[in-house]
Amino acid sequence: MRSAPAWRKAFGETGTRSSNFLFVSFFFLFLLLTPQKSRATSFNDFIIYPYETPEQGEISLGTWQSVLLPSKSGEAAFNHSEYNQDILFSTYVLEFGVTDWWTLGTYVDFMSGAGQGYSYLQTRAITSRIRFPRIPDFIDPAIQIEYWVPTGAANNPSFLDLILIGEKKVGRFVFDINSSFFFETENPGGAAEGIPPDMEYAGGLYYLLADNVNFGVEAFGALGPVTAMLPFGGPVGSANIQQNYIFQSWNFAIGDHIDWNVGVGTGLTQASAPFVFKTIFEYHFKPFGSQEEGEQYKEEQNIH
Repeated sequence: MRSAPAWRKAFGETGTRSSNFLFVSFFFLFLLLTPQKSRATSFNDFIIYPYETPEQGEISLGTWQSVLLPSKSGEAAFNHSEYNQDILFSTYVLEFGVTDWWTLGTYVDFMSGAGQGYSYLQTRAITSRIRFPRIPDFIDPAIQIEYWVPTGAANNPSFLDLILIGEKKVGRFVFDINSSFFFETENPGGAAEGIPPDMEYAGGLYYLLADNVNFGVEAFGALGPVTAMLPFGGPVGSANIQQNYIFQSWNFAIGDHIDWNVGVGTGLTQASAPFVFKTIFEYHFKPFGSQEEGEQYKEEQNIH
């Protein structure tokens, strides 16, 4: 989510890329902004976006599945309480590499549980990832932009999600960090409040065990408005508590076209599901032109 499968390119073909300095994280400061209510959706997007993007002309088809056992968010979906309900979230993905550094796509989300059958939830109608030139001895920066159409429930708002991506590789280790900022763009039930945004984070530290397998530790969370972070604890069943999760994760590159991520996690707060299982399956192919990577793309990916 968030662990997308382009990790195989992060290490090159042999897994021996290196750097002289460790990753330096970035910090964000927002001042003089008025707090707003946190967005009313259960945290379920256990995906980590990497720096790498699909190559030009490459198509990625995938499905992301997350099972919360049970959900503890205390929020409502389809007019049913999610609290103490086993919830399945499913996302179906289509992405296309417009260039070697710019991707367009769309994601469609479904859910089941809380007294509701397998049903449409929302569409991320416009998604785009742009990777910027590498910063030597610092980070590899990129940005993911997503527009969330209002959910299937009545009077739910739409959002613009800006995800700042940073990646660093040291030998056989790779570190990814995502900082996500949700701006409410439309609210049928009231005035849209885009500022300040709500913040979520995702991060992972991975070790390359073999050319086609890595193991990692991942963390995910929803923190609330950037100027008034939600508390870590609070009354049982309250929706106004941070949701934080820790995962162990495995990534497998199967042949030249299939990537599979599987992970198990546990919640760290009262609003987090006690147990989460996730699996991400993606298939990559080039319907037009050569299946070989371009020389410019190879050079960019092996700049370290």
